[in-house]
Amino acid sequence: MGGAYLTIIAAAVLLTAGVCLGAGVMYRYQRKMRMRELSRIGQTAEDILNGRKIRPEVSGEEILIAKIEHQMIRVQEMLEGKAEDAQRSRDEIKKLIAEIAHQMRTPLANVESYTGLLREELEKKNSQPEAEYLEALEESEKKLRFLVESFVKMSRLEQRVIQIRKEETNLLKTVQNVFGQIQNRAEEKGICFEIALPEKAIYAHDPNWLGEALYNILDNAVKYSSCGGRIEVSLRQNEMLLKLSVRDYGIGIDPGEENRIFQRFYRGKRVTNQEGFGIGLYLTRQIVNLHGGFVTARRMQPGLLIEINLPVS
Repeated sequence: MGGAYLTIIAAAVLLTAGVCLGAGVMYRYQRKMRMRELSRIGQTAEDILNGRKIRPEVSGEEILIAKIEHQMIRVQEMLEGKAEDAQRSRDEIKKLIAEIAHQMRTPLANVESYTGLLREELEKKNSQPEAEYLEALEESEKKLRFLVESFVKMSRLEQRVIQIRKEETNLLKTVQNVFGQIQNRAEEKGICFEIALPEKAIYAHDPNWLGEALYNILDNAVKYSSCGGRIEVSLRQNEMLLKLSVRDYGIGIDPGEENRIFQRFYRGKRVTNQEGFGIGLYLTRQIVNLHGGFVTARRMQPGLLIEINLPVS
């Protein structure tokens, strides 16, 4: 009786052990299959992110993973369709900008030519009143041309039509070229520059576009400074950023305008008779953003400090 009881117990133990072992094997098998499926889903997602075309690889029996792969294929197709639509829109905008620029530049060129001929005739007659009218006409033509060119630049930058072509070159050369462009305007107002630059600053940038961004800042500094004033320009670098600073001692800005002055067509509340359209600093911010950097403005007493911050790779 006792032997039979022990036999039953042993059989029960063996059965339990077998069941546990089978369950363990099944668990490990299912876990391995789930890990394989998750790995496949992860690889599919990575293919989508990298722009690689994906194809369903599972059999019809694997219902859940097949459904997920099918949905991810649909996601990829939708993303590709949206990318194609966006590219078509960019191409159409690019053509539109080119057409607008062409249509507006042509009459401006005609106005410039005819005003030149008119000036020649008036100089022969030595007619003072007409000469004054002509100067006003030429000044209006220059402003209109400036607005047209600025509009084209803004549109191209906003639509990412313009490509920033970075070169590993000396940033000091770009800065020096800008000083050459602004020097005459500064001398007319008797403004002097106090410059603190390193001996060399090799940085990957687009000299033309970054030069324009700096020119816009210096142009504002000269415009809003008093005659005989000074402007401080410095270039320094830390572990994270390369900082190009322009500090003037001009009219400055009101509290709360530190960000608003970078908005399109915005002009500071302290601006009175200084000419301008509120475009320069907007373009500067767009250009610096395309270089991966940012621009800041800080109120000073007196004047304004504007810094171009570029990331150090």
